[in-house]
Amino acid sequence: MNPADFRKHGYALVDWIADYLEHSDKYPVLSRVRPRDIVNALPPEAPEDPEPFEQIMGDFERVLVPGLTHWNHPGFMAYFAITGSAPGVLADFLSAALNQQAMLWRTSPAATELEEVTLGWLRKLIGLPETFEGVVYDTASIATMHALVAAREAAVEDVRAKGLAGRSDVRAVAVYCSDQTHSSIDKAVIAIGLGHQSLRKIPTDCDFRMRVDALEAQIARDRADGVLPIAVVPTVGTTSSTSPRPNSLHVSTSPACAASPPSSSFSRAWSTTS
Repeated sequence: MNPADFRKHGYALVDWIADYLEHSDKYPVLSRVRPRDIVNALPPEAPEDPEPFEQIMGDFERVLVPGLTHWNHPGFMAYFAITGSAPGVLADFLSAALNQQAMLWRTSPAATELEEVTLGWLRKLIGLPETFEGVVYDTASIATMHALVAAREAAVEDVRAKGLAGRSDVRAVAVYCSDQTHSSIDKAVIAIGLGHQSLRKIPTDCDFRMRVDALEAQIARDRADGVLPIAVVPTVGTTSSTSPRPNSLHVSTSPACAASPPSSSFSRAWSTTS
């Protein structure tokens, strides 16, 4: 595509996106297509010759748009807020054009340091201490899995070199989360070799927050059984009810919930989280 055609089709695409963002309410929130409608509308073989951009956009509107769930719709109330804001769309436009691969500082100093600064802003906004650092992940599921990998690394000697399989010198470990925690934690303990049996689902109070007393009791039972606690997974807004975890200063503000203040043993358990 030459620069003149890029400009022409790019302007048309920006107009389409702007109209979509302005009038997203004209679409049904949930797609109304039937299974296989989109498959049957597409050619069974990849095209051998290029097609005009106008034809591609026509296929997009005819075939794909009817099969979309419109998270931008004002009536969409499921899951969580999206990142498809107008400024975000324009930023994606720039990001796609620049195509930075920030594997190392050298491969993209700008992307590497921009990530550091923006995550520093986020850390300050949510009140975390300066000792916290981070990187941008593609999903929260991968982020939590890597956090559990760090906990495993800290708790199990030589796990990076020797792994877990067949080791008689490694005792059973435990990871703790609430019964409202996202299923990505279940998948993470399986994927990193801890096994699903290592995960302890702690019951919640009437506000769907992890009960600190139940957590303390489960940790005590595990330690008595020779099991090593390696991580507690807090949840800042559960998927099902947006309930936050209790914090170290306050457990419950609801008079209907009978909850005791966290003790020092809970604080020690919390410190095992990596």
